[in-house]
Amino acid sequence: MREGHSELVEEITDWKADRHTLLTRKLAFETASGEKRLVCIATNITALAAREKRVVKLNAQLKVYSHSIAHDLKNPIASIISGLNILQRDKASTLSDRASMVMGALKESATGLSGYIGSLLKAAADEKESLDFQKYDLNILLEEVRFNLSAAIEAADMRLNVTRLPSATIAPSLLRQLFQNLIENSIKHAGSDRLVVTIHHKEDNGEHVFYVGDNGKGIPDEKKDMVFTQFFRDGSAEGLGLGLTICQRIANLHDGYMEIHDREEPGCCMVVRIPAR
Repeated sequence: MREGHSELVEEITDWKADRHTLLTRKLAFETASGEKRLVCIATNITALAAREKRVVKLNAQLKVYSHSIAHDLKNPIASIISGLNILQRDKASTLSDRASMVMGALKESATGLSGYIGSLLKAAADEKESLDFQKYDLNILLEEVRFNLSAAIEAADMRLNVTRLPSATIAPSLLRQLFQNLIENSIKHAGSDRLVVTIHHKEDNGEHVFYVGDNGKGIPDEKKDMVFTQFFRDGSAEGLGLGLTICQRIANLHDGYMEIHDREEPGCCMVVRIPAR
């Protein structure tokens, strides 16, 4: 009621036990007599949400498949190169000039193919270090985050509420890591029996502003200035204490920054600001 409006994507189960995805918008207003009222409009986006989930699963399967193919091809190519080397060094074998030329061409092609396969494997391993900025649908990005953290979300009995998001020019692998780190932080440190993480978005003065909040115990005032420093850990918390440092670095790489949002509600809320390029 204080904020005046909200927008949320939520899943419900109807009386037939069918699940539906709704985009729910709420707007607060006052009547002529000064009484506070709330109007709510829900739009069924089940089909759209299902398409996004299918895209995420297909992308994940394609990535695993391409990595598997590259890995499986590496050993046969290495065997071919090794066999060609043996033939070239075998003094008992006599090759014509043409055969030697063909042998050299085969070895060069096999070596090039091996290098290409190695590059594919390295690209898969180094994906999170990529700075390939592109226009990306953030709804799909958050669905990928939900997919990647599905086991942790289920184990923590956590509910993840996300508003509908726009497309933005970002480095998808980096921003995906940022949101994953923030959600994992809530799972580790919120200390709530019924954990709820909510992600809101608005555009403000040429910026995308993301609010990532939970209903946990929050961050004590005396520690708010320390949470973004390297290796900071609260008490006996697990990890290296680099999660928020990495998140701040990712925001900086997008020409933005991250800060703690002061609010009256309990829990912790992080604000991520990046330019709406």
